[in-house]
Amino acid sequence: MAAVTQKSVDNQQRAFARVDDFLPLSWRRVSAEEFADVIANFNRTQSFPIPPDDIQTVLANLEVTDKIQQLERSDPVLSRILSRLDMKLNMLLKVFYPGTEARPMVPTWVNMSGGGLAFKEAGLDVQVGDVLEIRLALSLDSLASIQCFARVVKTFPPDEDGLIKAACQFEPILDGDREKLIQHIFKRQSALLRSKRS
Repeated sequence: MAAVTQKSVDNQQRAFARVDDFLPLSWRRVSAEEFADVIANFNRTQSFPIPPDDIQTVLANLEVTDKIQQLERSDPVLSRILSRLDMKLNMLLKVFYPGTEARPMVPTWVNMSGGGLAFKEAGLDVQVGDVLEIRLALSLDSLASIQCFARVVKTFPPDEDGLIKAACQFEPILDGDREKLIQHIFKRQSALLRSKRS
């Protein structure tokens, strides 16, 4: 019984570890009808429907980023070269396939956990209860992105820079994407701790 309780506590700690970062993000508001279809598909297949012309989702499903991250440990130079090629291909795709995303992925301040995220944007026009489709890349030069849906649970007035913050709870996110997000959070927290010590 104690082992089960400890595992539950560990999972909660993993899900709610938070970190601030500056990452490419795009979002769009989802209608109630579209969200109902997304949830029905998710409950049936544990995946999100892929629009036939969504080049970013097709590329994300290639799982190139996972391979590059694995390579990062064994051959960091080759990993950096491949990441740069990823970035160049991403730029070419935007030239040859304009309009494949409702909004471009823009480097954005985010505060992330395994349970949700908050982000800031000038003139952000969302309301509590809105459902957003969010795409988030876990590095500035990543080709693949995490796709999830999130409900706005709180909005904040503009800060001193005029940015409005929205806090969102994932509803839903794929288990594999949540795990990638949690791994990124721990990696980022470790990097921040190392930089504070030096």
